[in-house]
Amino acid sequence: MAEPPRVQRANVRIPVWTDSAEPLTADSLTATVDGKQAEVSRVRGPGDDLMLLFVLDLVADLNEIDLARQALASSIAEFPANTYIGVMRAQEGLQVLVDPTADHEAALKAIDELAVSGTPGLLETVETASELADLVLAKSPVRIAICYVTDSDIRAYREDFTNPVINWSDSRDLSRRFPEGLVRERISKITGNLGARQTPIFVVHLKYYGDRLNEAYQAGLLQLATTTGGTAVVCRSNAEIATAVDDMLRRIVGHYGVDLQVAAAAGDSIEISLESPAGDLDYRQRIHLEKK
Repeated sequence: MAEPPRVQRANVRIPVWTDSAEPLTADSLTATVDGKQAEVSRVRGPGDDLMLLFVLDLVADLNEIDLARQALASSIAEFPANTYIGVMRAQEGLQVLVDPTADHEAALKAIDELAVSGTPGLLETVETASELADLVLAKSPVRIAICYVTDSDIRAYREDFTNPVINWSDSRDLSRRFPEGLVRERISKITGNLGARQTPIFVVHLKYYGDRLNEAYQAGLLQLATTTGGTAVVCRSNAEIATAVDDMLRRIVGHYGVDLQVAAAAGDSIEISLESPAGDLDYRQRIHLEKK
C-alpha cells in the first residue's frame, strides 16, 4: 500500500497590493489555503528593504533602448535608499553586471553602458533568474522582485520558433494551422516551472510586433509573469515607454511581501485567499509547492 503524501509546513511568500492608505499587517490579514485557515507570519511593506533585479534583454532599436534608459534613470532617482538594485544581461546566458547594491548610480552606469548585441535571451534565462532570486528570498529578510526590460522579437531567438510546415500537401498538417504552436509549447513549459517560484517577475517590452508568432509570444510573457504574481506590459509606441517603465517600477516598489505558514503535501498546487478590513487586495492566488 502506497504511503500517503508527506505533509510539510512551509513558508510561502505572496506579493500583495492594496489601494488603502492603511498599511497591511500580519494582524489585519486573514488567510486561508485551500479553504483552511493559515497563519500570516510576517508582512513586509513598501517601507521595508527591497531587492530589485533588472534583467536587460536589449538587442534591437537603439532609439527605444535610449528612451528606456532615460525612463529607468528617472524612476530609479525616486527609489528609497533601502532599495538594492542588481543588473544582469540576458544574452549568452545570464550575466551579472552589478551585484545588488544601494549605490543606484553604479546600477544606472551599468544600464547606460550595456552593449546592445546578440540575440534575445528572456526565455533562455527567466527560470535561472527566478531560481537565483528565490535563493536570496529564502535567506534574506527583504522583498524581492525581477524586472525584465526587453525588446525581443521571437523570430530573432537562436531557437527556431517558426514551426515550419511539415507537409505542404497535407491540409490537415497542424503546423499550417497553428504556426505559433512551438511558442505556446515553450511558454507553457516555462510557466509550469515558474509556478513553484516565489519571486514575482515583471516584464516591460519596449516594442510591439504584430505578427502572429509575436502576438503569441507577447501574450505568453504576460502569462508567465502573472503566474508568479507579477505582470507584463507591451509598449505599442515609443511614447508609451516612459509611462510603462514608471508604472511598472512604482508597482514593484509598492508591493507587500506576505509570508504564510502552510501545511500541504510537497508537490501540491495550493489555492490562497487573503482578506483585509482595509479593502480589496490584489495578490497571487496559486502556488505549486516544490518537492524536496
